[in-house]
Amino acid sequence: MMISALLCLSIPFSGPSLIDEVRHRAVSFFWNESNEATGFTKDRASNGDGGDKNSIASCAAVGYALVAYPIGVEHKWLERNAALERTRTTLSHLLTDWQQSHGWLYHFADWKTGERQWKSEASSVDTSLCLAGVLFAEKYWKDPQVTRDADRFIKRIDWDWMLTDGGAKPDAVHFSMGWHPESGFINNRWSDYNEAKFLYIQAYGLSDVTNAGWDKIRRPRETYKGLELITGGPIFMHEMSEGFYDFRGKRDRLGYEYSIEQKNDVLANRQYCIDNPKKFKGYGPDFWGLNACDEPDGYGAFGAPGWISDNGTVCPTGPLAAMPAIPKEATSFAAALRRDYPTAWGRYGFPDALNPSRNWIDTDVLGIDLGMMLCATENYETGLIWRINSANPVIKRGFERAGLKNAKPDPRLQVPSP
Repeated sequence: MMISALLCLSIPFSGPSLIDEVRHRAVSFFWNESNEATGFTKDRASNGDGGDKNSIASCAAVGYALVAYPIGVEHKWLERNAALERTRTTLSHLLTDWQQSHGWLYHFADWKTGERQWKSEASSVDTSLCLAGVLFAEKYWKDPQVTRDADRFIKRIDWDWMLTDGGAKPDAVHFSMGWHPESGFINNRWSDYNEAKFLYIQAYGLSDVTNAGWDKIRRPRETYKGLELITGGPIFMHEMSEGFYDFRGKRDRLGYEYSIEQKNDVLANRQYCIDNPKKFKGYGPDFWGLNACDEPDGYGAFGAPGWISDNGTVCPTGPLAAMPAIPKEATSFAAALRRDYPTAWGRYGFPDALNPSRNWIDTDVLGIDLGMMLCATENYETGLIWRINSANPVIKRGFERAGLKNAKPDPRLQVPSP
């Protein structure tokens, strides 16, 4: 079953139809760039019309694919039976083919065989991104085969092993970033405020590992142009967990409401680009978004304010994944990008990044970045991912163990309800 035809020339530069097309093309990436035999999704693909020869899949992209198929069905971009069968195929081969250790998937694998590639790590955060897709798919489809395989996938994850470095650190409260068979556990841990909130929500919901780590996550604070925020960095750190789980109206034991933190961080990222202290070409109210992304010389992690890394590269994922928090600014960004950089629009929509100061437009898109845009824009319009995940007892338990409870509305946050 092929995804419905995509017509570039008919797409307006603004309005809901452009955002619909951004989502449509993201769904087409996950459909076209997932292997029909295994369901494994490429980490990246060409945004041109000539097809793609990449063969490396990422388990994180697979997780987003499992979310993309229901979105495609809901919008009638995918036929339901075909999407369900692709989901069944994906879960089955995740269990049998994708190499793993103690249930933790290797970050990168061959998209046909599941064999580990690039000596990548058994990744805690990327496995959890895949798990986010598995949990969502199981609740959406309510299909016996999907439920059976999802349950098997979930139960083989050894949370204690990744938390304690296989028992070597029995008092650890923060997860290791991963494990290499050649060198053992990665010393760095998920102990700073970043994208990994979903890792802890899932661990607390699915296991009895200590929940002491949540309160001990480092949350350095600052103020930028009147915006109080947890120190910024690449903008995705404030968007990835929020795409899966609805933090609105909930505060933890420390008093944080993370939807407010997200809003202030993305507004500060935008304001930094408006201020444009390094005078890069193009920056302004409708051209912003410093993120981890491709850049003219390879791959970089750009961000501001707080710690600042900026070479003139903007990633469209940042503004579009901020849509639930700042819909007007996100929509305006998309319209301006489509209007002002027409050659940046490709087979799968906007490129991963562009740098006008270097006269550079990325030729690729990345699965995780398309996935973040897809989740955020869908949540803004329909609340689909938030609604299904919020009803899941696993996620409810995870929120409770993290201390996230309903709180009175905060006047600093005005986010439309789905």
